[in-house]
Amino acid sequence: MEKKTIAFIELETHSALLEQWYLLVKEMPSIAFYFFVSPKVKSKITAIPVDCMMVVHNPKEIEKELAGFDAVVVNTFHRNFEQYRMIFQQKKSLVVLHNLNFSLFLQSVNAKNIWPERKRLTYFLKLYCLEKIASGRKTVLQADNFGVLSQSLLDEVNSRSSFGAKTKLLQLNYCNSFSLPKEETLQLVMPGNVSNKRKDIRTLFEILPKLQPQTKLHFTFLGKPESDAVLQQLEELKQKCSAQIEITHYHQFIPWEEYSRVIAKAHLLLCPIKNETSFYLVDEIYGKTKVSGSEADCIYNGKIGLFPMSYPKMNWHNLYYESTSDLESILNNLTIEQLASEYENLQPYLEQYTFESVKTNLENQLLALATTK
Repeated sequence: MEKKTIAFIELETHSALLEQWYLLVKEMPSIAFYFFVSPKVKSKITAIPVDCMMVVHNPKEIEKELAGFDAVVVNTFHRNFEQYRMIFQQKKSLVVLHNLNFSLFLQSVNAKNIWPERKRLTYFLKLYCLEKIASGRKTVLQADNFGVLSQSLLDEVNSRSSFGAKTKLLQLNYCNSFSLPKEETLQLVMPGNVSNKRKDIRTLFEILPKLQPQTKLHFTFLGKPESDAVLQQLEELKQKCSAQIEITHYHQFIPWEEYSRVIAKAHLLLCPIKNETSFYLVDEIYGKTKVSGSEADCIYNGKIGLFPMSYPKMNWHNLYYESTSDLESILNNLTIEQLASEYENLQPYLEQYTFESVKTNLENQLLALATTK
């Protein structure tokens, strides 16, 4: 059977997701693929071979390169709308939606978001006044299909719009490994940027100095601090905590290999996801209109996450806390015996997330995209 050719485009930010695509499609016998990336994205990619991608310095370059492709997957749709409009007219297309209110639901800017984002106000003025993203984002509606990365986002699309028939759940997460480390010190890893905008960092920083855990805890903040102020808080935190607590943090973007190596040693992933956030000044709700990358971190690495109750339950066994005091109590009373018992509850899910089952399902979705219009 002749292979279907799929082009993947990522000009914005989701380099880790693009690498996840690569790890799956390279094992699909019926799919040929190629990646088009910006220099910024290329600088963060480690898993994709250079002969599988083209670095795009001007988005206008892409259109003429797509002649031999059966379909296009747009991994992030935030800008360059005119170029995508032309692509949508010529090629079967699927757009991965990361921010439903910004894209599919076309919700307006909330003025309350301007003050918290005041340091980036010039950037946002450029986007809205010069690049016209308020009107340009409507181009997404011309795509043949939409993809979302969690069931809760698909439920939101079905409940709030008429686009359910065009929207697919893209299950890119497979369980790559599964293990509970045996060492006595419990490794708690918070994956992703250390950001007050996306995570409840303030509460976490308040709790840690108060903890008197019965087991030694090693907290690793596995992401780039959002500012110098947050970096300084991390440094100060090391001096404030009990001798039972050790803290490790980073100063800059962490390559995929290092990121994976640290998570592999974790007993528990700490995921203090905020309920409300924003994207380009538009309100978003984590777990409903915007998915957290922590979901993928848990499944791919075979780890249990500790989430707030406000985050919708995913198809995976996790732990949840209701309040600040509840979180403090959970961390104080963690033991390796308790976690070993919790990890037994992961067994039924592991069968659902084998590499082969995820790959086969995704391959069928790509074939359907490439053969229908």
